[in-house]
Amino acid sequence: MFNKKETSHLILIGIFSVILVAGIVFSYKITYAIKEMATVVSTNMKNTMDPKAPDPGKTKPETLTIPESSKKVVIGTYLERIENLDIKESSWSYEFYLWFKWKPNEVDMLGVKDNTHKNELPFTIINGDILKCDVVDHYTDPKNNVEYVQYFVKAKNTQFFDVSLYPIDKHDLIIPIEHKWLDRTQVYFEPDTIDSKVSSRVMINGYEKNQNIKLIEKSHAYKSARGNPKFASGYKIDFSQYRMAFSIYKGGLSVILKLFLILYVAVFVTFIAPFSADPSRYTVGALFTTAGANYILASKLPATNNYSLAEIINAFCVVVILTMMALLAILPAVIYKDGVIDSFEKKMNKIINFTVFSFFLLINTILIYVSINFS
Repeated sequence: MFNKKETSHLILIGIFSVILVAGIVFSYKITYAIKEMATVVSTNMKNTMDPKAPDPGKTKPETLTIPESSKKVVIGTYLERIENLDIKESSWSYEFYLWFKWKPNEVDMLGVKDNTHKNELPFTIINGDILKCDVVDHYTDPKNNVEYVQYFVKAKNTQFFDVSLYPIDKHDLIIPIEHKWLDRTQVYFEPDTIDSKVSSRVMINGYEKNQNIKLIEKSHAYKSARGNPKFASGYKIDFSQYRMAFSIYKGGLSVILKLFLILYVAVFVTFIAPFSADPSRYTVGALFTTAGANYILASKLPATNNYSLAEIINAFCVVVILTMMALLAILPAVIYKDGVIDSFEKKMNKIINFTVFSFFLLINTILIYVSINFS
């Protein structure tokens, strides 16, 4: 049978092998997972603002082509101010100018001839509340067959923000507008690509803004008769929806370092612990630091079933600290079991600790690099 030294050597080799294999497998899997996460975020954002692609997870429209019977209404928006953006509560409030231009002999845009909708706002903001709406201008030009109306609107939207890549997340703040009662067989919105803009005064704390805006018209389906006896069960109707998207994003490496600097320092401290007389003081302190970091993250992010990039980094740091705590307990017990330490045991002790440290650096580098370059 093996003597005590041979047994300790085999145990140390076994520990090193487990750490090496686990590190390689986890590095591969986490690279794929983060790449997939970043790709999904980008694809969903692209499809949401693609007039020919169905919205992710939403009812598909009956048709993407504009019906022949539908009449054109030009629509435009000028985003004046963003009052508040609350990622955790999935909402944002803002003020903007909204205008419509149409041919009055083709469309009763304002419902003047419709007793049901007379004196009613002709538009609605999907997933939003209109807090205030004032008419700025309204005129008709009979000679050129043009009618125009402009509103100043204050609104609050409920919008799902995908925080998978937090803290380097990016979002499209979308203003989705539909006519309240005229469906897509009657009216379609043509975006005013010339005058629709975002004010240079618009700023959002913690985010950079993209100067370019996206404007589309998209078919939005409703799969319900809403209890109306005039329609059969399973009734489905499309409305023309105008969307203005204003893109915001956070910076790259600097944002991650600012958020996780203390957490990274805590992990580095655990690698210093083996050289101290009382290593448990360092590791326990580091563990409490990760708990504090997790609490701060929870206060910033909405409750979801999926882990964000920040939560993955935090959880990985916890695993590294726990691994070092376990090694600080196991390695001395194995090495000093017979009261004597040989050169092989000294060497393996250093190699094991260095391997854990190397995987800590490697995996964090992978997490940051892949999330930045594939988002």
